[in-house]
Amino acid sequence: MRPYSGIGVVLIQQADGVHGKEPVYLYKDPGLSRLGVLDSAKLSGNEWVFGSQTTGVPLVVLARKGNWLKVCYDDAGREAWINPGRKTYQLWDRFFKSRTSHMLPGLRKQYYQLYQQPDLKPGAMLTPKQVFKVLKLENDWAMIVSDQTSIGWLRWRDEDGRLTIGAD
Repeated sequence: MRPYSGIGVVLIQQADGVHGKEPVYLYKDPGLSRLGVLDSAKLSGNEWVFGSQTTGVPLVVLARKGNWLKVCYDDAGREAWINPGRKTYQLWDRFFKSRTSHMLPGLRKQYYQLYQQPDLKPGAMLTPKQVFKVLKLENDWAMIVSDQTSIGWLRWRDEDGRLTIGAD
C-alpha cells in the first residue's frame, strides 16, 4: 500500500551493533505515554518508494509539534510521536529536489500523465521506470523535468494524500 504523504520525511539511522546508536522512543503523545522503542534494524523503510538509502531508513512524517514528529513507523500504518534529536528531517520539496524521482507502479493512468499546467492541457505519458527531477512542488502538483527538454506538471500525491512518486 502506498504511504500517505504527510508533511515530509525523517531519516532514522539503522542500528549496526557496533556503534551504539541512541534509541528512538515512540510516544502516544509528544513526551507522554511511551509506547516502546523503535527497532531500526526491522524497519522496512519503503524501499520501493524511497530507493536504497545509505544515510538511514526514511519514515514519513505526518505532523510536527515543536521538536516532535508524528511518524508512520511500519507497514501496518502504525503512528507514534518521536523526538528526532539530530536526525535529518526534510519537508517534501527539499527531499525530492535533492534526488532523482520516478512514478510509483500500479497507479491509475491519470497519474502518469504529464501536463503543461496543473490539471490543464495533458501532454506526454510517463512510465513507472522513467526518472525525472522535481523542480518545485505546489500543493498536490510537482513541476518536473523528465529529460533535457520536457518540463511539465504531474500529481505527486493523490486525492487521498498518498504518494504517487518516489525517490531513487
